[in-house]
Amino acid sequence: MRPTLLVALSLCLQAAEPTPARWQQFRGPNASGVGSDNAKPPVAFGPAQSLLWKVALPTGHGSPCIWGDRLFVTAFDSNEKALSVIAINRKNGKVLWRQPLKTTALEPVHAISSPATTTPVTDGETVYVYLGSFGFAAFTLDGKLSWEHPLPTSKMGFGSGTSPVLAGDLLLITRDYLPKPLLIAVNRKDGKLAWQKELAPLSFQSSGAHSTPLVLKDQLVLHRPSRVSGHSLVDGSELWWVKTASVGTATVTEHDGVVYVAAFNGGASGPTIAKVPFDQALAQYDMDKDGKLSRAELPPSDLYLMRRADVPDSVPGAHMTVKSLFNYFDADKDGSLNRAEYDMSYVLASGTGATSPDVGYGLMAIRLGGSGDVSSTAVVWQQRRSVPEVSAPLVYRDKVYMVTAGGIFTCVDEKTGQLVYRGRINAPGAYYSSPVAAGGKVFVASGEGIVTSLEVGPELKVLANNDLGEPVYGTPALIGSQIYIRSVGHLWAFGPK
Repeated sequence: MRPTLLVALSLCLQAAEPTPARWQQFRGPNASGVGSDNAKPPVAFGPAQSLLWKVALPTGHGSPCIWGDRLFVTAFDSNEKALSVIAINRKNGKVLWRQPLKTTALEPVHAISSPATTTPVTDGETVYVYLGSFGFAAFTLDGKLSWEHPLPTSKMGFGSGTSPVLAGDLLLITRDYLPKPLLIAVNRKDGKLAWQKELAPLSFQSSGAHSTPLVLKDQLVLHRPSRVSGHSLVDGSELWWVKTASVGTATVTEHDGVVYVAAFNGGASGPTIAKVPFDQALAQYDMDKDGKLSRAELPPSDLYLMRRADVPDSVPGAHMTVKSLFNYFDADKDGSLNRAEYDMSYVLASGTGATSPDVGYGLMAIRLGGSGDVSSTAVVWQQRRSVPEVSAPLVYRDKVYMVTAGGIFTCVDEKTGQLVYRGRINAPGAYYSSPVAAGGKVFVASGEGIVTSLEVGPELKVLANNDLGEPVYGTPALIGSQIYIRSVGHLWAFGPK
């Protein structure tokens, strides 16, 4: 057979090889949250309907990472105080391997959170993980340790929320908290440090940023406290930025050269504020009459800075008090709040300055391009009502979707930001998971464990509210017509049988 025919035959055989199923990182391909448009995922599902398999796992708030027939998650055994990476057979739910990650100390986390909040990322040969209590680790798909890159235990306020991302030969993560916010890149082949960039401390950086970086062609986009910025993949240097009044929690998404970000602001974007004047607080709580309020004098369930609308009081950390954030506002560290420190706590919580013309908040559309401060030129539009604090926006079929506490679901036009509809989806409570879409359907999961299916269209149309019976904090993963959902105690696979 002639060489040219051999080459042609070889190319044909390669083309015939099936592409492995991929949801390879947090929010899947391109971090978009979008699966196949040809898929037909189930609309109604639950413990007794469209269930392919269900496996019990230690707790974890990260999402499934999928390559081919293997699915990877991080986990935390609360009894053993132990972190691990677990691989599962996607076809039948059987655990293939489990590798422990030994730590010297666990990072502090929010009352509702977990030390295992991150989602692994894979390139099809190696699965990479990052945990705030450990650092980086890399494993073969068969579970053999390739390398480790330990890091000091994270001091992020409320715990890490960011997941690792791949860009060429780099594996990247942010440790975006005071006193030294960092953007870290290691070589994915051996785990050695490629570069480390110290980020500028920002004005709203009390607890740090919890969002996952977004990799574009030549840059990394970060959602930080009071800033959305683009950074060089060569050395992490800042290329451009847009000033915001955001706390930097939700992960950004991109479509057609526009970045979409839920720039949530404590006072301006949602939670209700009921300020108690300083003199009134002194009269009620200043027991030693020194004209200041010590931590011991402050009440645990009064003097609210934020009461998140539509989030039940039973949800840990649902509402923030002056006492719960005492350390952030005690500027002189004398163990008490004076008038200026007390008043400043309400200024920050209420989002004062968020309505300034040069500071953005809400759901923001930011056009890529330019350099330096592009706050006045790059913002295409803003939608300032019902903005989620944690959940990322979803761009799908020329619309942008978002869901926030109380099950308030919003749809706006991708190009103009004009409201298409907003309404409740009959699934109240807090929302930490981000929406995903496939086959003309959108799926959103509430913290109370209700996964709602919605029809894509010009009007709000709820198809089903599916109760899994336990909280869901992770974002679902989509492969073809199958849905994989991580709840606090289980991993579920739903699809046509």
